[in-house]
Amino acid sequence: MNDVRMAEAIIYRDEDDRTEPAFLVYNLKEPYFKGFHVERELMIKGEKIRPTSPSKYPYEPYRFSFQERFEKPDPKMLFEEVLEEFRKFVDVEDEIRILMASAVMLSYIQEDFETMPYLYLLGDNESGKTHTLQLFAALCYRPLYGVSIPSADLYTFLGADGHIPTIIEDEVQGIERDTEKAKIWKTGYKRGAKVPRIILKPNGEREIEYYPSYCLKIAAGEKLIKLKGLSERFIIISMIEGDPVKDEYEREDYERFKAIRKKLLMWRMIHLIDSPPLPKLELPWLRKRLKEIYKPLLMVAQLHPIHYQTLEKFVKARVEEKNEAKRNSLEGFLTKIVASLVKEKKSNEIPFLDIWSRIKFELDVEEPPSRPDRLETDAYGVLTKQKIGRRLREALGSRVQRRWEEGKATVIHTFDLRRLEKCVKRYRLTDLTDLTDFLRDIVEKEAAENDVKGLEKPILEAEEAPICSRETVRAVRTVRYLSLSEVDEDG
Repeated sequence: MNDVRMAEAIIYRDEDDRTEPAFLVYNLKEPYFKGFHVERELMIKGEKIRPTSPSKYPYEPYRFSFQERFEKPDPKMLFEEVLEEFRKFVDVEDEIRILMASAVMLSYIQEDFETMPYLYLLGDNESGKTHTLQLFAALCYRPLYGVSIPSADLYTFLGADGHIPTIIEDEVQGIERDTEKAKIWKTGYKRGAKVPRIILKPNGEREIEYYPSYCLKIAAGEKLIKLKGLSERFIIISMIEGDPVKDEYEREDYERFKAIRKKLLMWRMIHLIDSPPLPKLELPWLRKRLKEIYKPLLMVAQLHPIHYQTLEKFVKARVEEKNEAKRNSLEGFLTKIVASLVKEKKSNEIPFLDIWSRIKFELDVEEPPSRPDRLETDAYGVLTKQKIGRRLREALGSRVQRRWEEGKATVIHTFDLRRLEKCVKRYRLTDLTDLTDFLRDIVEKEAAENDVKGLEKPILEAEEAPICSRETVRAVRTVRYLSLSEVDEDG
């Protein structure tokens, strides 16, 4: 592909009824051809290039004949055709069908985007997962479709440079135990991503080869994937046994799929070199990882404005579900408690026992007499002082000290107010606007004071204030940092 010409490998039947591999070429500028035409081979930088044999395709090849009219497809009508197939064969809510149709369209223009979503069909036996994956495989751009695909097959497929394919995998659960496959899935959402693999050469030498992993991926399984860094990348689609309009694929269906795929292929070629880019979307309510996942689908759905509105409403609901889950998480709960205590005490140094007491008050629970270091809660299960202390350090970044006053030890958690303000935003604690304003005011005040101190002249040794006499000291306070073992005992 370049700025004026694009070629795709196809199977072509000519006037003599010969069927063989060829290239479907779309030209913008050519002495003899403009638009679509077929060539047996191409000259690229002085080298003859022949199309790959269809025997090496893991998918049904795109088949054209000399009788083709090569009419430019209408993207809006093409979107509707794809959607109608999902409405016929998949019994889910219509907004999910629109999302699925958007994913098919997206598979043909992945070059336009920096990130790709992953779809995960979750359901029990007879829920329609495999039936739906078969439809994706029949329509998506150059897919590798299989059950529990070995990592070696994935590497071989992805190693064929020149296009961005689609991976469709059934029964993907268990990927947690396959580190080679997991690398492909964990990195492949980002454009330009590559995964290294060590190859043993015939002479015994080891060589590192890099394989592109970026592409749209669709999977199905009976259990959620529990692999940190990957599970958050999936759009989870719950599948249950339903009653679709049609529950089997027949010959006429596959013929119709082939016709749609040919239109999709021609649309891809026109879009990538002879069409303006899809309109940009300004979506302030869609941020960070959710933006990476959903924005490509929303941009493609703009091809059909009515369906775009439906999909946008669905995505907004999913975003709010995610925000609600963050608010109700243990980390969100702790952030709310700590921020409230910081405001009440007007200090970023909070005794752990104050945090523990506030947890008991908010959840309306007490420690069992036999286990004073734990709480049994409905919302978060068993909470121990050790667990709470660990989450305060890991999620909120607290520093822990043990202070001794008049022979009594107290565990203190010190919070960075800038980080605490970020946590309030991260866990979507929208009901804490007054706390956010309070934290921001303190942060800005501290920043201003630090700027003033930076401008002040350093105090000379002779100008230092005298040390108070021993008689004026009422108590002696010492501070030392705790070891992790001591922290775990008391929070």
